[in-house]
Amino acid sequence: MSSPIAVTTPAYPPPEIWRLILQFATWSETSFHVDYQPFQHIQELQETAQSERCEILRLQTCLSLMGVSRHFRNVTAEFMYEDVRIYDTKGLESLLSALTRSAREDGPHNYGSYIRRLELPQRRTIMLPPSEFLPLPTHPIQFGPDTIRLADILHLCPNLEVLVRPCLILDAQNVIFWAGLIGKAFDGSLSHLKRFDWHESELDGQFYGTNHIDRLREIVARAPNLRYLFLTSDRPNPVADLCLPSSLRTIRLNRSYLPSLHSRKCLVMARHRSEAPNLRNLVLHTMLPTTLLDFLAVVGHQLRVLELAFAPQVVFSSNQMQRLISRYPKLEELVYFLGAPEISPLIDFQCDTVKRVRIKLNPDEWNPCRPVVRSQVDVLTGPSFPALEEIILHDRARWFLRKDSGGELLRRLHHRGCAVNYEDGSPVIPLT
Repeated sequence: MSSPIAVTTPAYPPPEIWRLILQFATWSETSFHVDYQPFQHIQELQETAQSERCEILRLQTCLSLMGVSRHFRNVTAEFMYEDVRIYDTKGLESLLSALTRSAREDGPHNYGSYIRRLELPQRRTIMLPPSEFLPLPTHPIQFGPDTIRLADILHLCPNLEVLVRPCLILDAQNVIFWAGLIGKAFDGSLSHLKRFDWHESELDGQFYGTNHIDRLREIVARAPNLRYLFLTSDRPNPVADLCLPSSLRTIRLNRSYLPSLHSRKCLVMARHRSEAPNLRNLVLHTMLPTTLLDFLAVVGHQLRVLELAFAPQVVFSSNQMQRLISRYPKLEELVYFLGAPEISPLIDFQCDTVKRVRIKLNPDEWNPCRPVVRSQVDVLTGPSFPALEEIILHDRARWFLRKDSGGELLRRLHHRGCAVNYEDGSPVIPLT
């Protein structure tokens, strides 16, 4: 009788399993997407005090895991430094110290090489007590020779893919913090940078002089593989004097609407370039000045997708729609949230290039009244888009089809030979 074969069970999971466990334990909720996605939310509208506490808890978890063993330290460091958001000067000093020491001691696998997303400064979702608010400084703001600069940080992040400069809370700490960061020109390379989010207002010029816009120009000019540019600005044409790379596929534009203390009108004309971006996607949060629309028409002659971002209570008139669509002769797809904004039918003008319309419907975010829905049905089934072939409904709850207007839209579109599908590709089937 043969003896049973002993089965040895490993005391610990293999390294690949530990890596998955640590990745799950240190997961960041921040998006790393560098290409266009329809209906992508603005991050600052989703962040709350709770999400900030979750991020602090994530960092505490990372630090605890790094103290378990050398293997845990190496793996966890990669996930912790993947997404870096700096709150204040103390955090910035700690980051620079860690990156500098790691670059000197750890060779090519240093902490800076792990950073894929960098946000400077982090948005404040927990408000400071009134006693901590100080009078706002004015330009120029003086700093010592040891002040940490944005250029110093970027030189230590060779694999950076996403860079974010969010809208600032207007308190003295944030104003001074950013002023110190941008006080030095950046002359390095950002060859891995694929997405750049930059949010400014007219007040930035009064706080920072030309430093603010100079850093914007330098970063864009030194990112030859940039694919996504999200720009919030109150300037009439903030992209005209940027050296946009040929790799750029998506531009997203918004306005801050912060009042300027000394409002000035400034028109910047587009410069001729030997290399122009091959734009495919344009996301608008608001109607744009004519100067900017004309510039986008020049550089966006290959534009295929136009998204009108979520904007309740906003109406795009027939004239505004014509101003937009007529500038993009190869436009194929229109994307918007049903009734937010409302779009008006084109009068004395037809867009015969649009073949697809994406519509998002979510009653938890926006529930338009019946007249608004009916008017939007009339736009889609009328003569405005004679080449329309497909409607894609982003309606996971299958809410719209339960409304009378949804069934009416489906019948009218099928009558003209237009397909109606959900975002997963399945056909919209009328309710019996």
